[in-house]
Amino acid sequence: MVSKRSAERPGFVNREAELVELRRLVSRGRPALALLYGRRRVGKTFLLDHAWQDGRFFYFLAGDTTGELNKRDLLQEIAAFLPEQDEADPALYPTWRHIFRLFADLASDGPFVVVLDEFQHLLGKDEDIASQLMAVWDRELKGRPLILVACGSEVSTMQNLQSGAGPLYGRWDWAARLRPFDYLNSALMTPGRSLREKALIYGIFGGTPRYLASIQPGESLSQRVTDSILSPRGEIHIQLERIIEQEKGIRDPAEYRAVLTAVANGASLLNEIANSAGLQDRPHVVRRALEVLEDLELIWRERNFESGTRTPYRYRILDNAVSFWYRFVYPHRSRLETGDVHEVWKRYVEGYLDDYMGKIFEGICREAFGSEHVRRGVPGAREVARWEGKDKNRRDIEIDFVARLDDERVLTGEVKWSSKPVGQHLHWQLRRDLEDLARSGSGWAADALDVEKSAGHIFFSAAGFESGFEALAEQDPSIRLVDLEDIYARE
Repeated sequence: MVSKRSAERPGFVNREAELVELRRLVSRGRPALALLYGRRRVGKTFLLDHAWQDGRFFYFLAGDTTGELNKRDLLQEIAAFLPEQDEADPALYPTWRHIFRLFADLASDGPFVVVLDEFQHLLGKDEDIASQLMAVWDRELKGRPLILVACGSEVSTMQNLQSGAGPLYGRWDWAARLRPFDYLNSALMTPGRSLREKALIYGIFGGTPRYLASIQPGESLSQRVTDSILSPRGEIHIQLERIIEQEKGIRDPAEYRAVLTAVANGASLLNEIANSAGLQDRPHVVRRALEVLEDLELIWRERNFESGTRTPYRYRILDNAVSFWYRFVYPHRSRLETGDVHEVWKRYVEGYLDDYMGKIFEGICREAFGSEHVRRGVPGAREVARWEGKDKNRRDIEIDFVARLDDERVLTGEVKWSSKPVGQHLHWQLRRDLEDLARSGSGWAADALDVEKSAGHIFFSAAGFESGFEALAEQDPSIRLVDLEDIYARE
């Protein structure tokens, strides 16, 4: 770990638990099958490289080619592990079963770790590799400490390896889906920057480690965004441009891109998304796209706080980098191809970032509440959501933060990504909204105003609070003010 003021990026962030568990597989001294998957650039290979820096470790990156070519390339690379008199002649290893026997033989002298990366490229080719692996594993391994790791970035395919329909079901000694960093661990990747800029970077680049690692100390944020995301030649641009096509089974990527664009631009209800995406006559297509995107953890959904099952879901993009891409990059792709990327930044991005960060900051604050409540000695929450709709007088109301705590009390609050400190009017506005909702029959709003049933009110502000609001909070213990210093506190 490093202090938030340090300009030195730590060498290893957040994956300590996975690191310990992977190393434990070797220390047990017996065979183990491991499954690691997650989207590209999330840090799978980096984790595996650090897990077994000592000992015998063989890594093979499978290509999207024929099984025969992959076998030939693997045998060429593993030759370094064979005695000089032995050969890795493809004629001696005509099938994957022969190759798995070779792995087993290499484990005769002690633990031998084999990583087959992009494992999905080895599936569904000329041979049933999963069945051949299990034939050797069950009948021929004889207890030798072979650690075989199947690693892949095609999430749905890798998940299916755990399903009951395949030969590998129930065989995994260890399995994990590697996900992007949360806002706190993302901040460790950008040392030496202000807390507001760390939040903004998380809002643009998300928690994908490789994206965050592209940001150099001292580099201006605008330059990094234009070079890596806006520019058609930028590394992140290329990755995000193909993020839908990377998943097999998606027949019409254009429909999925239209859905993501609609959600990124504020459509949240199913009919709103369908209309914005130009698919109003095919709501079933939108519904299916949302289901797939949710499985890929690109989209998430929620209902209004404590609403019934008939209340429609609201959809939002889960990955911030994807959200930024479909809000600011995809709609301007023609300009970016033919024009000045810096002009696109100035005209279409820079002035709209504060509006964009509003919903992003809500997500950060929800994440922060998980640790903030422990630090302040407040019970955890069994449900945290927002509420938006109309009261009985048809007045529009939005409440950013509503939580039902474990002790049954209700905590309500507001979240502001503002450029100036917020004043106490925010508190009185929240009280008025709760009173109108309570009069409209909302039970949780009535609880939020009841002295016995309320856990008070919490306010998150990126720019802090006016002195008058701070004074009110000192006088009224039911009011809690949370600024960026609190949000990014690690203790």
